[in-house]
Amino acid sequence: MRTGFYELTPIALRAATSAAAAVRIMAGVVRFMAVLIAVVLITGCQRELRKSVAAIDAAYSSGDYPVAAKLAEAAVKQNNNDQQDRLLWWLEAGRTQQAAGAIDISSGWYDRAFVEVSPYLDSKAEATISEALATTAVNQTIRIYKATPPERIMLCALQGANFLVQGDLARARIEFNRAADFQQDAVARFEKEVNNAQTAANNEWSKRGWNTQLATSATASVRKEQGRDASTLGFASFANPFVSYLRSVFLISTSSEMGDRQNARADLRSVQEMLPGLSVASEDIALIDSGTTHGSAAFTWVFFLTGLAPDYKEFRLDIPIPVGNVNYVSAAFPILRKRPSFTPVIAVAGAGGARSETIANIDAMVEADFDSRLPLIVTQEIISSAAKAAATWAASQAAYNSSSNSTAGILVQIAGIVYQAASTAADLRCWSTMPKQIALLRVPTPASGRLDLVREDGSALCTLHVEPGAPNIALITLPSMSAKSPSIMLYRGGLGHGPRAPVLEPDAEPTMGPPAPTLAEALPTLVTTPSQSLRCLIND
Repeated sequence: MRTGFYELTPIALRAATSAAAAVRIMAGVVRFMAVLIAVVLITGCQRELRKSVAAIDAAYSSGDYPVAAKLAEAAVKQNNNDQQDRLLWWLEAGRTQQAAGAIDISSGWYDRAFVEVSPYLDSKAEATISEALATTAVNQTIRIYKATPPERIMLCALQGANFLVQGDLARARIEFNRAADFQQDAVARFEKEVNNAQTAANNEWSKRGWNTQLATSATASVRKEQGRDASTLGFASFANPFVSYLRSVFLISTSSEMGDRQNARADLRSVQEMLPGLSVASEDIALIDSGTTHGSAAFTWVFFLTGLAPDYKEFRLDIPIPVGNVNYVSAAFPILRKRPSFTPVIAVAGAGGARSETIANIDAMVEADFDSRLPLIVTQEIISSAAKAAATWAASQAAYNSSSNSTAGILVQIAGIVYQAASTAADLRCWSTMPKQIALLRVPTPASGRLDLVREDGSALCTLHVEPGAPNIALITLPSMSAKSPSIMLYRGGLGHGPRAPVLEPDAEPTMGPPAPTLAEALPTLVTTPSQSLRCLIND
């Protein structure tokens, strides 16, 4: 009897072919399981991130700035090679170190953050094709965090404040100009980028033959759950009056050059357009027009950074898109969560003392930015959820068809359910230590050099020791009503001696963090290794 290949019967041939197909199918199932494991690891890291942010927020909002700074430094050390999230940690480290009085360390982290976001000023696209594919397969949390326009603008403004209180006026000028550039870029480019991404997502939606009303309805549901504030969305924009006002005051206080005075006047005019009822802007325009030199501008400007900007929470919603034998898919979306604890007004102590005026509603700016991106977020997340559900269904059916019993199919289906549950997660990342609101108090510099400030209820806030007869600029941070003490940054100007070292609260000792990073260290592109992901899962 011959036993060569040509002796195979048709039945045997079909069996051999089916076996080969089964091998290929099971190889695909194995790849599917590998993706599942990776997704579970990533999910563990995201939970760890949220825990770390919550711990930093708790210390920071209580006024324990050194502890918040140490927690942020620890998070940086653990996640500095994680390209997806490292910008977030650099922003948190920069802000908490700044509040703790460690200005050099703060500047180092802000420098790193600027290196990360600077390519997106005028040139680099916000998203890449490979990143879009990855987020469709998993979720938005695996994209590289690039910061939002309000965060980029605030980054440069706060870095400018660092250099100002250190007397490095040249670098302060650069940072304030960068903040203005990011404002212009956000208005001119970011909306266009969002619209282009939305168009691409809509095209993908159309290819799948879905009813566009599904995304519109889901977006409306998310906005309803969030409690969208229509009263602020009507006039909020990327333009931040705080940034414009701070730069104008910087120019008034440090330069008598005609060009600088004109730029300061233009900044104040833009503030008036954003806030028509702001009286102090008119007073400062009059100060410029009077010809008063910068060394003789004997006024003190106090910028009061109060509360914490919104963070996010997750909202899950079932979308009626049939996939396999299921008539809906589950999707997760971020919704804004405003944080109510803040002190809206400060005043000069004593009867009839001058009161601050709100010049920047960061809540409204963050909400306007988020609301402009929400339809895109919803569309992309639904596409991602449907794609994962379809992949799970296809893998389970392939396993059923390739096995003589249903065990493989059942196991793959169970694994698929775990995959979908683990990967259905909203991107909740944000710079959580940004202020909620910023108010401005402008007073003639007291001849005594002492300026006592109180909260709205009359309780003591702090005392500023200012330079008599000279311009002074203070930034006071109070993250919540329960914060035990504010953080103070103070520039004291004048022709006679030049800027002095920053004056800090006596209890605000600089934290003993690592030395400020060099910019060169921020340049390499690094990725999270499997061992790091596994550590996140184990520690969760």
